Amino acid sequence: MHTQTSPIAGTFVADKDHSSALFTVQHMKVSRFRASFTDIDARLTGSDAELSLEGSAKVASISITNPPIFRAHVVDGVDFFNVRLFPEIGFRSTDFRLDADGTATVEGELTINDITRPVTAAGALRGPVADIAGGQSASLELTASLDRREWGLDWQMPLPDGENVLGWHVELAVNLELRQNE
Repeated sequence: MHTQTSPIAGTFVADKDHSSALFTVQHMKVSRFRASFTDIDARLTGSDAELSLEGSAKVASISITNPPIFRAHVVDGVDFFNVRLFPEIGFRSTDFRLDADGTATVEGELTINDITRPVTAAGALRGPVADIAGGQSASLELTASLDRREWGLDWQMPLPDGENVLGWHVELAVNLELRQNE
């Protein structure tokens, strides 16, 4: 976990009201389905030239609400997240590279359905800056692309032309507003 000079000193935690974790997947070859997790936690820790990131999302907080049978299939069912057995998605960085312009590359371990696989995310770190509460705030925006099958999310249904109803590749976008932990 290295960087030239870490602008983050100490621990910054996610402001849940101003942070998001969104995923996008192709649906029926013509559109993109998007959903987000509304209950996420994250902690960015910095010291000298090292940064580390840990985070989690509560599966039950996924933004799928209608129709109820769809939510039951995705959140509760065994074909996707199976919230009863695996209530949380987790991430832990193994390497954090930060360029002088704030460009960030974060390698880490993503755990979904009790399967942990490596993933690389790219984005930007901004701040810290003085915030309106008299503390310090920063933001970290990261995106990653993954093949959902690597985490056992391999449900599929064929379309009439033989193509798949749901894409294999998922785009993740995590936007964290972080406040220094006093």
